[in-house]
Amino acid sequence: EYKSYLSVAMAEFDISNDRLLKVAEDIVAEMESGLAGNPSSLLMLPTYVHKLPDSNMRGNYLALDFGGSTFRVVHVKLEAGKEPVTKSSTSTMDASMKTVEGKELFDHLASRIASFVQDEHLEDQELPLGFTFSFPMRQYSISEGSLVRWTKGFQNQGVEDQDVGLLLSQALQRNSVTSHIIMKALANDTAGTQVSGAVRYSNCHGGFIIGTGSNACYTEKVANVASLKNCKEDNVIINIELGNFGERGHVSDLLTKHDKVLDDDSVNTGKQLYEKMISGMYMGEMVRLALLDRSGEFEAAFPEELKQKDFISGAEVSDFIADKAAVRKQFSNISDKDIELIQTICNAVSNRAAKLTAAGMHAIWLKRNKENFIVAVDGSVYIKHATFSEVLRRTLLDLGTKVELRTASDGSGLGSALIASTA
Repeated sequence: EYKSYLSVAMAEFDISNDRLLKVAEDIVAEMESGLAGNPSSLLMLPTYVHKLPDSNMRGNYLALDFGGSTFRVVHVKLEAGKEPVTKSSTSTMDASMKTVEGKELFDHLASRIASFVQDEHLEDQELPLGFTFSFPMRQYSISEGSLVRWTKGFQNQGVEDQDVGLLLSQALQRNSVTSHIIMKALANDTAGTQVSGAVRYSNCHGGFIIGTGSNACYTEKVANVASLKNCKEDNVIINIELGNFGERGHVSDLLTKHDKVLDDDSVNTGKQLYEKMISGMYMGEMVRLALLDRSGEFEAAFPEELKQKDFISGAEVSDFIADKAAVRKQFSNISDKDIELIQTICNAVSNRAAKLTAAGMHAIWLKRNKENFIVAVDGSVYIKHATFSEVLRRTLLDLGTKVELRTASDGSGLGSALIASTA
C-alpha cells in the first residue's frame, strides 16, 4: 500500500515521452519565431562566433571570467594536436567594489590581469583576450556589447548602456598593462562551453549548461537570423536563453502546485519557468515544497526544518538520492519509511529535470534537421548529480534523439579564450 502511495507521489512530476516531444516541438517553434524577430519567449541572441576552433589552433590566450562574487584570469596555451593547457588565478570581489564608479571597477579588473601577466612572465607574449561578462548584455559584434542592466547586487555607475569591451580595453591601457593584450572577444559562458567542446570534437554543434541556472546554444545558419541579414558569414552560434521557455504558456499544464508556489515566491514571477523546473538553484526548494505538502504522510514527526524556505539545497537532493545516511544526518528522528518518501520526491523532481533537459536537446536536434552531432555539456547538476546524466541519456534514447553528449568544462574560462582565438 505504501509503495502505491510512493508511485502516486512520483506521478505528480512525471511527463510522458509524447508530452516531451510536444515540448521539443514548441521550443523549435519559439526558436524560429525568435530568429525571425517575432514575439518569442526565447531571445535567440547571435554571439557573433562564426568559426569553431579545432585541434590545430596554437598560441597563448587570456580569459577574464567576471560574473559576480569572484572573477578569474586564465592563461590558455594551445599547441596543435594537444589538449589545451590552462592556468588561472581566482580573486574574490570585495562587496565594496559593487558600488564604486564603473571606471574604478574596470581598473580593478585590469590591475588583476596585469598582476597575473607579470606573475606568469607573459609580458612579451601576444595575448588575445576573451572576456566572459555574465550579466545581461546586448551584443553588436564579437568584441562589442553593452550592459543592459546590472544584476547580482552590482550598482556601478557609468556602465549600463556602455560597451563593456571598450571599458575593459580602456582600463587595460590606463593600468599600463603590456600593449600585447588585445581585447578580442566578449563571450557568453554557454557559447564558451560549445567552443571548448569543439576544440576536442570537430562535430560539436550544441552547448548546454545545467548547473545553478540552465541555458543552451547551437550552431545556426546566418541566413536564418533576421538580425544578421547583412552578415557575409555562413554560420553563427546562437545563445538561445532557453531557461525562459514557458513564458508564453507552453508549459502551463506541466506546472504542479509546487511549481506555482515557487514561481510566485521568486524575484522573477512568470519568467524562466523552464529553468525553474530544471536547474540546481530551484531543485531543493521544489523538493521541500512537495514534502511540505505531504507533511501528514510522515511516520515520525514531520521535520520542523522543512518549514524553512530553501532548507534543502540542489546538491543535497543528489546526496539524499545517493545515500540514506545523508538524509539521517540532515533530519533527526526520522523513520526508514520517511527516508523512502524523501528519496522518492528527490528522484521525482530530478527525473523531471533530466527529461525536460532531454526535450531541449531534442529541439536543437530537430532544428538542425536531425543530423548527428555532439553536444558539449557543463554545469554542477550534469556533472555531480547522482542520477541526472543517466536519466537524461536514457530519455534521449527514448525520444530517438541522435546526439552524443560530451562533458566540456570551463566554458567561461577556456571557452572564452578559445573564442578569442577565432576572432
